[in-house]
Amino acid sequence: MGFCYQKNFSNPTLPVDEPQFWGLVKATKWNENIDKYRETHDAALKRKLPAFIFQATFDETTSKAGKVGAWRKQSATRLTGLVVMDIDHIDDPLGLVNEKLEMSNEKWAALGVLLVYITPSGKGLKIVFKADVAKGNLIDNQHAMAKVLGVEVDESCKDASRMSFICKETDILYLDKELFTYENKEFGEKYDAEYRAGHSADTKPAAVASASVKQVSAEGGQVDVESVPLKWRGYDVQRIIDARYADKLPCAADSNRHTESLKLATDLLLMLDGDKAQVQRIVEAQSWVKEIIEERDENVGQTVESAASCIAEKEKKYASALPSKAMLTAIHESCGKTYQEITKAQTAAVTLKDDDMSRWLWEWGAEIEALSEEYPLLKDICKGLKRNQYPAALFVAGGLMMTLMTRCTYRFYHRPEELRRLNNSTLIIGDPASGKSFATRLFKLLASPIVAADKIGKDAINAYREQMRTKGANKEKPKKPKVVVRIHPARTSNAQFIQDMVNAVEDVNGEPMQLHMLTFDTELDNTLSLQKGGAYIDKQALQLKAFHNEEDGQAYSNVDSVFQEFYVIWNFIYTGTPIALKKMVNEQNFGSGLATRLTCIPLPATNFEMMSRESFVDYDSDERLKAWAEKLDRMKGELSVQKIVDELYDWTARRMEDAKENDSKADEMLLKRCAYHGLNFAAPFIVMRHWDKMKQDGNYWCGEFETDEVDWKLAELIVNIQYACQRHYFGAMAENYFDNKLKDASVNVQRKQKTFEGFERLPEEFTSEDVMRCFNLKSSSAVYMRINRLQKDHLIEKTDEFVDGGTTKSRYRKTGVMMS
Repeated sequence: MGFCYQKNFSNPTLPVDEPQFWGLVKATKWNENIDKYRETHDAALKRKLPAFIFQATFDETTSKAGKVGAWRKQSATRLTGLVVMDIDHIDDPLGLVNEKLEMSNEKWAALGVLLVYITPSGKGLKIVFKADVAKGNLIDNQHAMAKVLGVEVDESCKDASRMSFICKETDILYLDKELFTYENKEFGEKYDAEYRAGHSADTKPAAVASASVKQVSAEGGQVDVESVPLKWRGYDVQRIIDARYADKLPCAADSNRHTESLKLATDLLLMLDGDKAQVQRIVEAQSWVKEIIEERDENVGQTVESAASCIAEKEKKYASALPSKAMLTAIHESCGKTYQEITKAQTAAVTLKDDDMSRWLWEWGAEIEALSEEYPLLKDICKGLKRNQYPAALFVAGGLMMTLMTRCTYRFYHRPEELRRLNNSTLIIGDPASGKSFATRLFKLLASPIVAADKIGKDAINAYREQMRTKGANKEKPKKPKVVVRIHPARTSNAQFIQDMVNAVEDVNGEPMQLHMLTFDTELDNTLSLQKGGAYIDKQALQLKAFHNEEDGQAYSNVDSVFQEFYVIWNFIYTGTPIALKKMVNEQNFGSGLATRLTCIPLPATNFEMMSRESFVDYDSDERLKAWAEKLDRMKGELSVQKIVDELYDWTARRMEDAKENDSKADEMLLKRCAYHGLNFAAPFIVMRHWDKMKQDGNYWCGEFETDEVDWKLAELIVNIQYACQRHYFGAMAENYFDNKLKDASVNVQRKQKTFEGFERLPEEFTSEDVMRCFNLKSSSAVYMRINRLQKDHLIEKTDEFVDGGTTKSRYRKTGVMMS
């Protein structure tokens, strides 16, 4: 059937097909007219524009001038089944769609929307969507959609003959080609006569409150848009509910829909900290609850109040209450952990309020545990450790596994023409006897392929040296073999280290490629002591150049020294004490840049707690680690991680905005290399997760894969940990460095962190007006950008919407703690 358009008020309507539609919105004449109208606000310019009539076509009638045609008359209406909703008086339509409504093509499609565009004024939106007969007529459908989106409807759009002025092609935010062919005959059959008779008013004013539009969820089911996205301690609430009623939904035949809604409300109140409004929305979103709302106008609000009263009575007898057994089972099934494990993991930090880093380690550990469902090897990596030790294990394993992947490269957002290597300079910092031995276990298992390959080279060198000792003075000396030895202890002379680094070259895809050297040592203090003199002296120059594989060289006169330039390809992992770290990086050498190249992860104190007693040896866990080490050691080629690189660019840009607001050169410096760490440490885990996409090429594995939100979640966690630890260990030194550089009289003054202070001033629940006040922002666009950054960093979440003075506003709540 399609829709129609009217060239001007003096012409009848004409049908519109897809080519005509694009011809109108692309026409230079009309585009220039719209631009001029936005500049001058001259309404006469708008009235000259052609207009679409999406919701109806018209039978032929005679105009007052006696001209026959499909004139735009309500009395000649033939409804198409499309609905047009007009949202006026919006300062930033694009910001409303992308930031406040958080819409995407998938969400528009799930709502039945076929077209969204910015109106000629630049201050409004037109949303064209499919009508639902069950919701009522045109204005009824608009009310229902407005409730879902949380906006106000222009009530003047109730008539079937209402026209919509055309837009520019660049103002189209979303279009589904079904727009040009869609027809809903049932809608026309029901309402054509009503509109022809002049009846345009809403028919179901009371039904708006229970109107619901469904959206396809990530799991493939359908959930109410108002409940998306809702998380309980990081887990999808709707997924838990689906597991709760997986066997059978409550139904009329079982006469249990009201009872089950009361049980569900009780469980959700216990899980969601008594948030009645949120619980009511979730309960109302369930299909079987919607049935009783429609059948008998079920008062779900009263059901939630009754559930709250029941909980209050229980809490008089018991210190705390748990969700029902059925809900506890559903949580275990859908989340992979018990209710107690989840809540304990996230509340363990309560007793550590005075120590931010201790609290963060527990929180990061819980996130790592949650990610282990997608990255199963994390379970073997963290075996036998407490959750607050998981971050250290993640980084040690990541450093070892990226060294195994030495034949792999990627492209970064800075100088993307260069192929980057997976580099790390990792320090695990903890007190003596704090459990650093886990790193030795990981080294023995994950570095085993390199150890095995090195044995060939070491045996050849030892045989050569034995021959040198046994040869007589006049005998011909054997030729020193050129071998590959990649693992070097801290007690390695510089000459030997450089010789082996230069020798460690392999042909990869027809090109010579220098393989990574690897040093692992459990005593950083010992390592630093060895560098104070003798043949081991001053490896800091190599440490500095290793992170970016910078060029170095040497020209000594002794026969054994390599006389050439070379690139430093070296990964090292040390465990040590805070005192040893202070020797390595301090105020005197901070300006060298070593601090931002290091990955320093704390290993927390044991606080008088015994480690878990192990009654058997888990050989399977060790074998899984070794098996993956063998696979990663055979990886080669460029990694397809561009999406992660793009996300890291955005993450860095947000943090850079914070640093700019805080006028903190220190934060700017500590931030700049964080993205490298985020990608390098995540890469091995991402490759393992997408191993099914890898193909064997001779003795090696390679292949392209598509990263997703799960992969970004891991990379984001790693980069957040890196940035927090950088500030924890080196923040004060960085501030002092810049203060001294600028000859500031007050060396140790703590800079005023405007971002942190603004976030601290926000109440636990707040609106956009609070954001403007607390952050001292000057415009609504700045507020939208600030809210968007806070949401993307998981520091706040939107809880609900309300109407204030005829304007729909949003309410938010804090979900995280901004690191100061």
